[in-house]
Amino acid sequence: EWHVRYVDPYVDAARARSAGAADERVEDAGGELLVIATPVDVATRMKPNAKIITTTCSVMMPFKHYVAGHPFAGSDKSGLENAQADLFAGKPWFVSRDEPAIRAMIETTGARQIVVDPKEHDEAMAFTSHLPQVISTALASLIEQKRIDPMFVGGGIRTLLRLAGSSYEVWGSVLDANARNIGEAERELLRVMNSMTGADFDRARRFMAKFASE
Repeated sequence: EWHVRYVDPYVDAARARSAGAADERVEDAGGELLVIATPVDVATRMKPNAKIITTTCSVMMPFKHYVAGHPFAGSDKSGLENAQADLFAGKPWFVSRDEPAIRAMIETTGARQIVVDPKEHDEAMAFTSHLPQVISTALASLIEQKRIDPMFVGGGIRTLLRLAGSSYEVWGSVLDANARNIGEAERELLRVMNSMTGADFDRARRFMAKFASE
């Protein structure tokens, strides 16, 4: 059983407790295990005091002095009102090294701990998470700038643009922290886009077939 203490300047303590998100509010979030669940720029400025510290950011390299972590689950929505008790069930939770207390916490959420190299993680996330966010946001912004009539916005592009509902407060510092890897991913994508062939469509279909049953 976990006793959860928390510090969140944006969430009313009574509301968080009634939602089952926390047991109490404390100004000093010390304890056996401290989970830093903030945007990247906030996390990098923190000077926490706890025996074991882990993060839940979308990048790991800036937090090599902690047990860097990344629960690979979420949505474009934020706030206590959008919390889901089963959000992590069956999902990967990446960590930079195995730590029994952190592993126990991860297993309690129903997630699967996977130990990964932080550099490999951040390089992969540039392609599979961060670049999709950039594409979705940039395209939605461009369509808005072009003042294209909403009647031309169909189901396909709505699916593609789902991530565009995400906030800059969350994503701005992620894009900054992983800028080098994201830049390389953008260059590789442009290379493929500028010379699109049938082979690319074949590779794309093979890739998507891997997830057909999920």
